[in-house]
Amino acid sequence: MKKPINDFKINVLSKSVNEGFLRAVLASFTALTDPTIEEINDIKTAVSEAVTNAIVHGYEGTRGMVTMRARIDGTTLSIDISDSGKGIPNVQQAMEPFYT
Repeated sequence: MKKPINDFKINVLSKSVNEGFLRAVLASFTALTDPTIEEINDIKTAVSEAVTNAIVHGYEGTRGMVTMRARIDGTTLSIDISDSGKGIPNVQQAMEPFYT
C-alpha cells in the first residue's frame, strides 16, 4: 500500500470558535498541493458547513469533540469531519430534498 504524502488528525471541542480554526488549518494544509484560490475557497466552505453541522446538530447545545482528518495522496486531498453527537434518526428521510 502506498503511503500518503502527508496526513493529520485534529480533535477540537465543539465550540463555534473552532470552526474558523479548523478552516484555517485545512487551508494551510491544502496549500501543499498548490491549489487555486477558488479551490481553497471551495474547500474552506465545505469544511465550514461540515463543522458547523457537527456543532449545531450533532451536539445541540451540549459539548463534545469534532474530529478533522485530512490526507494528501499524490494529487488527491481527502477530508473527513466527524463527531460523536446524537446522530440522525432516519438517514434516508434526511437525504430527501427540503428535509429540515
